[in-house]
Amino acid sequence: MEFKEYQSFVSAVFIIAIGGLLFYFTQPFLPAKIFTENTTNEQIVVDSLMINAMDSFEEEEEEDLPLSEPEAQAIVKEKDSLLRENSIEDILPHIKKTVGSNSKMIKISDFNYNKEYPSDSIGYTAVPSPLNYNSYKGLEHLHRFFEKLYHLEQSKKGKVRIAYYGDSMIDGDLIVQDFRSALQSRFGGRGVGFVSIESESARSRYSVKHYSKGNWEENNYMQGKTDSIPYGVNGAVFFPADSTARVRYLASGIKNSTRLNSPVLYYRKGNKSDILQVIEEKDTVQKEFFLDGQSNVNHIALSNKNLKKIELDFSKAPNTAVYGIDFSDAVGMAVDGFSKRGNSGLPLSMLNISQMKQFDETLSYDLIILQYGANVLTRKSKNYNWYRSRMTKVVQHLQLAFPEADFLILGTADKGTKIEATIKTDTSVVKLLRSQQQYAARTESAFLSLFHLMGGVNTMPIWTDQKLANTDFTHFSPKGSRKIGRMLYSELMNEYSAFAKARSLKEQQLKTKDQKQITDSLNIANDSLKTPLLP
Repeated sequence: MEFKEYQSFVSAVFIIAIGGLLFYFTQPFLPAKIFTENTTNEQIVVDSLMINAMDSFEEEEEEDLPLSEPEAQAIVKEKDSLLRENSIEDILPHIKKTVGSNSKMIKISDFNYNKEYPSDSIGYTAVPSPLNYNSYKGLEHLHRFFEKLYHLEQSKKGKVRIAYYGDSMIDGDLIVQDFRSALQSRFGGRGVGFVSIESESARSRYSVKHYSKGNWEENNYMQGKTDSIPYGVNGAVFFPADSTARVRYLASGIKNSTRLNSPVLYYRKGNKSDILQVIEEKDTVQKEFFLDGQSNVNHIALSNKNLKKIELDFSKAPNTAVYGIDFSDAVGMAVDGFSKRGNSGLPLSMLNISQMKQFDETLSYDLIILQYGANVLTRKSKNYNWYRSRMTKVVQHLQLAFPEADFLILGTADKGTKIEATIKTDTSVVKLLRSQQQYAARTESAFLSLFHLMGGVNTMPIWTDQKLANTDFTHFSPKGSRKIGRMLYSELMNEYSAFAKARSLKEQQLKTKDQKQITDSLNIANDSLKTPLLP
C-alpha cells in the first residue's frame, strides 16, 4: 500500500472511531424514538379520506356521526326480518353468548409494554402462543354465516361466499389464499374467486398470475367519489383505452386453485357492437362473446372448463367498462380477496349501495371480512375515536349494500416501533385495536384480534426474527401470512364447530319429538280400533 493510500485509510478509521464515540456519549440525550415512523411514512400513500377524517374530527371533538334516520331504519328492518326467520336463540341454547356493545373492551392498561420473552442458550426465542382475551368478540353475530356453512357441509349442495377486504397486509392474496384453501379443503369448492383486470401485485401474486397488455384506464375508490361509472365490488372499474387492451390469466399452484375454474366476466352496460375475443389454453381459434348486456352489472360465462390459461382481447370492445372475472365452482366455498395498498378502510364508503346489491344478486355474499389498520398506524393520533366514528358508518353502509351477509372485523396486528434502541409495541397499536373492537360492537359485527393471535405485546420482533414478518416490523412475510391465514381459519372453525354441534343436537331433539308425536298418534288410533262400538 502506498503512503498516500495508507494515510487515507488511517484517516477514515479515525473518523469512524470518533463518530462511534460521539454517538455513545450523546446517546442518553437523544430522543427515545430514534427512528420515528415519520421517516418512512412520507413514502406511504394513504387515502385522502383518512387524512380528512383526522382533520375534521378535531373540530367535531368526539361526536360520533350516526346514520341518517332512513338508513338506520332500513338496517333494523333487514335484521329483524332475518332474525325472525332463523333465531339463534332457538337453535343455540348451549352456546355462551357475548353481550353486545356494553361488553368489556380492550384497554391500554391491560398490557405490560416492557414484556420480554425468554430465549434459550443460543438466543432462540419461540413465537408466543395466541393470547386469550375476555373482552368483546361478538361471534354470535356470525350465526347466519354458520348456518350456511352447516347446510353446505350436510347437503354438499349450494355455495358459500366470502368477500375479504384489506390493505397491503393481504396484497398479492397473502393470508387470503391460505384461508381460502383451508375452507375449500373442508367444505369443498375450488378457484381463486373474483380477480380484477389489473392490480398492483398482479405478477407477484402466487394464487393466480395475470398480465394486462396495452392501454387500460383504471378508476378506483382510493380516488374518492366517481361521477361516472360506479366502482365494482372490488372497488375499481377498468376501461380498455384502445385496441391494444388485453389481459391474460394463468393458474398457479395453491391447493384448490390449480385451475381457472368456470370463468365469468363482469362488466357494465355494453352495446351490440362490443365483442370480446377469448383464447383458451393453447388454442389458436378465438371465441367471440357479445358484450351487449344492458344492466348496470352484467355477467357472461366465458367457459365451463377448468383452465390453466385464458386470454381476453378487448380490441373490438373499446371503452367497455369491465370489473373483473370470477373463477370459482358452482358448489362449495368461494373467497374473494380485495386488497388496495394505502387503504384505511374508509374508501369502502365509496361503494354504491345499489350497485353492490346488483353484484350481490349473482355473487351472494354470506360473510364480509374487513382487515385494516396498518395504514392508520402510519399517522400518529392521540386517540382513534375519529377512526371508530368513521368506520362505524362504513360498516353500516356495507350492511345496507350486503344485507344477507354477516360481518367480521379483524383487529390490527402488532407493529414494532424503535423505542430506546429496542423494537417494541407502541401504545397506539392497542388504542387502534380498541377502536376497531368498539365499532365492531356498535355495528353488531364479530371481532377477532390479530394482535392477540400473534401473542400480544412485543411479538412482532420475534415474528421478524423467525422470518414470519418483514423487517419493516409491520407486514407479514409469505411464511407468516400462511400462518396467520391458518390461524384465522382455526379460530373461525372453533366457533363453527360449537355452532354445528348445537345445531345437530337441536335437530336430533326435534326429530325425537316428531317421532314421539307420531308414535302417540298411532297408539291413540290403535286404542280407538280396540274399543267396541256401541249398539
